[in-house]
Amino acid sequence: MQSLAQEAKANGDHVRVLALCPSAVDPSWHEGLDYTEVSNGSTSLKRQALQGLPSIIRECRQQRPDAVVVIYSSSVPLARLALFLAGLKRPVMAWLHFSDALDQRIRLLRYAHGHICISRPIAESIRKLEGVRPENVHLVHNGTRMNGIAPVPRGGQGPLRIVHIGRLTVGGQKRTDDLLRALATIDGDWRLQIVGSVCLSEDAGKLETLADDLGIADRVDWLGWQPDPWAALNSADLLVLCSAFEGFPMVLIEAMARGIPCLSSDCVSGPSDIVRPGRNGWLYPVDDNDALASRLQALAVNRSLLPSPEAVRASVQPFSSRTVFLKIRKAIEQTVGSVRASGSVPVHE
Repeated sequence: MQSLAQEAKANGDHVRVLALCPSAVDPSWHEGLDYTEVSNGSTSLKRQALQGLPSIIRECRQQRPDAVVVIYSSSVPLARLALFLAGLKRPVMAWLHFSDALDQRIRLLRYAHGHICISRPIAESIRKLEGVRPENVHLVHNGTRMNGIAPVPRGGQGPLRIVHIGRLTVGGQKRTDDLLRALATIDGDWRLQIVGSVCLSEDAGKLETLADDLGIADRVDWLGWQPDPWAALNSADLLVLCSAFEGFPMVLIEAMARGIPCLSSDCVSGPSDIVRPGRNGWLYPVDDNDALASRLQALAVNRSLLPSPEAVRASVQPFSSRTVFLKIRKAIEQTVGSVRASGSVPVHE
């Protein structure tokens, strides 16, 4: 969101963010954004309509946006109602950031006039929805800043430096324990740096206990949550992602922008849009710890298999913030033009 707003400003456009939050959130993420927060928002669609609707109507009347982009399917009819009550004929676009592996009231997406899809599987899924026109579905991956990003140095002649960055879970979405179990079978010198914290209270302490039980605790560094995870790394040879599902895993392109190749599960959705086997990393089947361990073993024995930092960085240039912004802008322009040409905002039955 930050990079999108900054690129828009550089282009002479403007992004305003209205957040419906169940409670106040950490304000650091939206510093510098034109931002308003409605603290009585809710995950309940009915409560959003009752409590958040007046604020959305007021924003629409004051800002008179060219288009409204929402990141939850439940907000699509809410935004359309607000625009109607504000007396504005403007398109509403959906920009989901999770795969349909999660229940997101997907059926409500048919009420959006356009869709910005962050991965191919998400785009394919939305095109199949009843009431959605394929020409209104736009594939635009998320992006990251490329300019001014310093590479993270490789580990050199020491152990293979492996990194895991993100929320930590036992099983669940992130499957962090898969990485520990695979590493316990590896012959050779390696060291694992884990940046992040557990997201479920029932998982607290379990991963540390597992590492101890597997006999690898002395080779694992628990760095905890870091405001800048990349600055916490002295060196890195490989980033590993073991997720059961994703939307579009930003950590992969952020790592590659710093020259770090990635070994990722081939989960739905996102990794297959990013990873180019042999060029910037590798994919392995979800829950296939043997395949994960086999790739790690090969790299531990032969470090020359790692693609060069320069090749890895070059492979993710299409995901630069600037490139992504221009694609999003084009998708919005097309949707606005379609609505204006029709003379009215269409309503799908």
